[in-house]
Amino acid sequence: MTVMIVDDSKTIIKVLNSLLKNKVNENLKIIECSSGEEALEKFKTEDINIDLILLDVVMNGMDGYETCQNLKSNPETEDIAIMFLTSKNEEKDIIKGFEVGGVDYIFKPFREAEFIARVQMQLKLIEFKKQEFENIQSEVLLKVGEIGESRSKETANHVKRVAEYSYVLAKLYGLSEREAKILSSASPMHDIGKVSTPDAILNKSSSLTSDEFKKMQEHTIAGYELFKNSKGEILKAASIVAYEHHEKFNGRGYPRGLKGEDIHIFGRMTALVDVFDALGSDRVYKKAWEDERIIKLFIEEKGEHFDPILVDLFLENISKFQKIRDKLNDNVKVINKDDKKIKKDKKKDKKDKKDKKEKKKQKKKDKNKDK
Repeated sequence: MTVMIVDDSKTIIKVLNSLLKNKVNENLKIIECSSGEEALEKFKTEDINIDLILLDVVMNGMDGYETCQNLKSNPETEDIAIMFLTSKNEEKDIIKGFEVGGVDYIFKPFREAEFIARVQMQLKLIEFKKQEFENIQSEVLLKVGEIGESRSKETANHVKRVAEYSYVLAKLYGLSEREAKILSSASPMHDIGKVSTPDAILNKSSSLTSDEFKKMQEHTIAGYELFKNSKGEILKAASIVAYEHHEKFNGRGYPRGLKGEDIHIFGRMTALVDVFDALGSDRVYKKAWEDERIIKLFIEEKGEHFDPILVDLFLENISKFQKIRDKLNDNVKVINKDDKKIKKDKKKDKKDKKDKKEKKKQKKKDKNKDK
């Protein structure tokens, strides 16, 4: 997580930096600003993701209240949590701090233990909200991906397999657990742009004409446009995946002809696992390929279509991907609630019949005893 300190006192900045690193969380990233103007300028000129701002009120130039109002009026920064740290301790000052959008208000000089506890509480809240938001994004994206695939007569299991493949490949490559989960949640969106592609093209069993292929290629741009202005990390990743999963390592892909590492790692990974799943599955225009044929193609396309490092990782660990494919294969019958009820009813009928039979036998025994 990233915390920004905004204070015109170098001494205060140094103290806060030390407390955050040594007493709150040593892994925190700290960004320091000596004025409200400098803080606002950073958001304009740098690509930074801030989780919490510790903001002084009394500063040279723009004060903390005005800085906060500027941040809250910008859609890009309005959701950042802001804690005021100030010597202004009158009731009207505190009320103003909350009115302009602050989440907490701490007096200077502050007590170290209190400061640590309150910052930790805010960071926990931020993490909780972020996790909840990401869970919702993941669930929605998976469902939307399933709907998108259903238009091209592909099974919902395709996007589920791609999600699991991409997670495994990300971990093999060395991405963090968080990055791997973000990719796993975003990769089902790779073909969401196909919602704008005509059915006649999507489900054509013969080769596409030149014009039809150009129209098909537009799904990458449509998918990107859908998510490009999103704030959430997963939705941002979805825009990358949709835009770049048809780029090729040799620069001959589409829509932008990106080459090598200019293609985002999420795009390179999704490209590989999507092709693996597509080749190994029946489609309207072809039958599923045998694994030997797929492996041969991947070797041929190493450094051409696909990132050579990813190809090596994939082939060295192909059994992991085959297990996922077997677990989520298109022939797996999903038992719905009605099926379960029928099964349960049949079981009950069988038990009832058995009980009746036993009772009949017992009656017969009892009669014989009486005789």
